[in-house]
Amino acid sequence: MQKTIICKSCGKQKPANIRLKGTQKYCGDRACQRARKALWQRQKKAQHHDYCSRQNGCHERWCENKPIDQYMSQYRRDNPEYVASNREQQKIRNQKRRAKAAAEKIVKMDALQNQPEKSSSYTMTTYKVDASKKIVKMDTLLVELKAFQGDRQTFFSNFP
Repeated sequence: MQKTIICKSCGKQKPANIRLKGTQKYCGDRACQRARKALWQRQKKAQHHDYCSRQNGCHERWCENKPIDQYMSQYRRDNPEYVASNREQQKIRNQKRRAKAAAEKIVKMDALQNQPEKSSSYTMTTYKVDASKKIVKMDTLLVELKAFQGDRQTFFSNFP
């Protein structure tokens, strides 16, 4: 009778490898074996600083030999299907961003289309509202700001 295991990576029930004598936790699928190796490397780097420094040194040397701009250019030349797929995905991302920007513009329905000329002088007066017919806080102060143009002296002489 063949034993089975539940893979820690994919979670599927798979037949166990009889050569591993009960220590198997991952199935033989390539993705699961990569996950197993990545976990082992993370644990090894956390526990052994000399291993970590050697791995970092190897990575730095690799980066020196393959600058990122040349590496990506070569990768794009070698993988035209990746380039086409990435372009299509970028078009979708751009459409989503444009739709979001358009939606943000629609949100402010009461925004003034024609902004009045800005002046440095304003008048502040109370704004009378009949509160008996509205549900409002009785102690709030409503203020109306009006921009005016012209001479300050002329405005204050006409102030009611």
